[in-house]
Amino acid sequence: MISSRKTSGTATMVLKKEDTSGLPPKILELRKKIHSKEYLDNAIQRIAQVISNHLIENPEELKLLD
Repeated sequence: MISSRKTSGTATMVLKKEDTSGLPPKILELRKKIHSKEYLDNAIQRIAQVISNHLIENPEELKLLD
């Protein structure tokens, strides 16, 4: 968590370490993965593919609502 404290016209950033002891291993694994550019690029590509497939299968959703 990042917080800031303002004292006499200057800002100081303070980083606080989160307690991760109670988190499931899957969450901890995903937290590590999201720092990988390759992982994020692949995830974005997969999301775009799913949306494209959905729109191709349901073209009526592309029509503007009046």
